Amino acid sequence: MKSKVCDMLDVEFPLCAFSHCRDVVVEVSKAGGFGVLGAVGHTAESLAIELDWIDQHIGGKPYGIDLIVPT
Repeated sequence: MKSKVCDMLDVEFPLCAFSHCRDVVVEVSKAGGFGVLGAVGHTAESLAIELDWIDQHIGGKPYGIDLIVPT
């Protein structure tokens, strides 16, 4: 199933999954969707650890990070 969203995100399916769980992010991306890690509760150090883990397990698939930037 191809769409403009699929082309833009370089995924197979127009499916995004927002999760605080790194395992879910990896599995969604590996299955052809776009996993997004919710990073609000992380310190800079813990976020770096989570992102390193994701990078080691995701097999080069795309994923996103959901941040809240204060105004």
